[in-house]
Amino acid sequence: MTSDGISPQPPRDQPSNVTAEMAVEPSPSPVTPPGQSNSATGWRNKTKKPLWPAVALAMLVVAGFVGVKAYRTLTTAPPSEDVDTPVVDQARLPVRVLRAQKGPIQEWVFDEGSVWPVRRRLLNFQASGDITYVAKVDGVELREGDLVSKGQLLATIDARRQKSSIATAVADIQVSETQLGQSKASLLQSQASLERAKSDLALAKTELRRYENLFQQGAVSESDRDAYVNRVDQAAAALKTAEQDVRSAEEGIRSAKASVDASFARLNESSVDLEDTQLVSPIDGVVAYINIREGEYWSTQYLNASSPQDLIESAPIVVVDPTSFEVEIELQAGEADEIQPGQRVFAVLEEEVSAAQAAGANSQGLLDIARQRGSSGRVFAVSPSQTPGSRGTEITIRDLDLVGNLKVGGRVYVWVEVASDNDAVVLPIGAIASRNQQYYAFVVNEADGTVQQRRVTGGIEGLSGI
Repeated sequence: MTSDGISPQPPRDQPSNVTAEMAVEPSPSPVTPPGQSNSATGWRNKTKKPLWPAVALAMLVVAGFVGVKAYRTLTTAPPSEDVDTPVVDQARLPVRVLRAQKGPIQEWVFDEGSVWPVRRRLLNFQASGDITYVAKVDGVELREGDLVSKGQLLATIDARRQKSSIATAVADIQVSETQLGQSKASLLQSQASLERAKSDLALAKTELRRYENLFQQGAVSESDRDAYVNRVDQAAAALKTAEQDVRSAEEGIRSAKASVDASFARLNESSVDLEDTQLVSPIDGVVAYINIREGEYWSTQYLNASSPQDLIESAPIVVVDPTSFEVEIELQAGEADEIQPGQRVFAVLEEEVSAAQAAGANSQGLLDIARQRGSSGRVFAVSPSQTPGSRGTEITIRDLDLVGNLKVGGRVYVWVEVASDNDAVVLPIGAIASRNQQYYAFVVNEADGTVQQRRVTGGIEGLSGI
């Protein structure tokens, strides 16, 4: 054994007798200088090789093996069954815990709609022509926001033709009424003539009877009697003529009355035509839109009825009652089934929440803005039919309390409260998981700090809780 503790091994190609020699230690003998033989022993001495090269080679082999083993240990994970590792507790995921509370909750249906006054009148010319008059308020031509009264003339177009027709109709009425008067006078005359004819006939018959008696007595001649017979015939003919005159006079009266009625009808027609050239306010209200100016030309084809918004923007003048507004929305069938008259509503103009929406406000935040800056109302009507195009259901909202926060034709965000509970167990929406149409909540066991999944029954789903 060498000083480093490693026993040298004989070369593999050495004969077996060499090993026997190394295993038996010879008796001590004087040192013989190199190159000389010792004749006292019966052995043939053999020159020994140094051991340090073998030791160095073995050390290199061992070092290389240890290095390779260490490299593999560092670069590859050892099998779990071969490596003993200390047991380490699994890392726990921290969670935020919220306590379920009892309180009020509401379910809302959201949609966008438009604001319209309950009483609105679109004033439109029914004739084409140059606009010759627009009303003035305090010397300034009529404009949006001006107050108007019922029956007030607001604008006219060129109405010379209509006025001429009215004048002609008035003249025709006068002529017809004159003819009617003449027919009535003629009837009176004919009736008087008829009475005289009746009287003459009666007198002629009386005289004829007397002469008949005298003729029977031979007091008068036959010719005298025949003269009275002729008088009776003449009186009877005169009576028939008088009766015909009366009938003709009555027919003249009827014709004159018809002529008068026709003249009045033409007058009414001409008056309507004149009204078609005028815009008169039918209600007390405010001018919401005015799209005409004095001196401009107006055509009936200018009115665009493609949509309510196009209609009010193309009508000459729109007058509204500013004390009562309504909001119209259109919902699909699934959402509309939850809407009932009387449900509470919040409506706010789109521009009031656009900045908050752009800043990333959530639905609850937008609803809070609607409560503060909008107007609350109630569902007034739910249409039983669906619109042909979008197959939606129209909802009308009225009883809006702050109409000053709304604008005619404005676009609004609308929240309809379809359900509410003032004493519900409320959980944040983020604490609820949904799988296969089932709701689950994660409940904390305060004893050991673990979380368990439990199935829950969902109720009213609000904007931020359920």
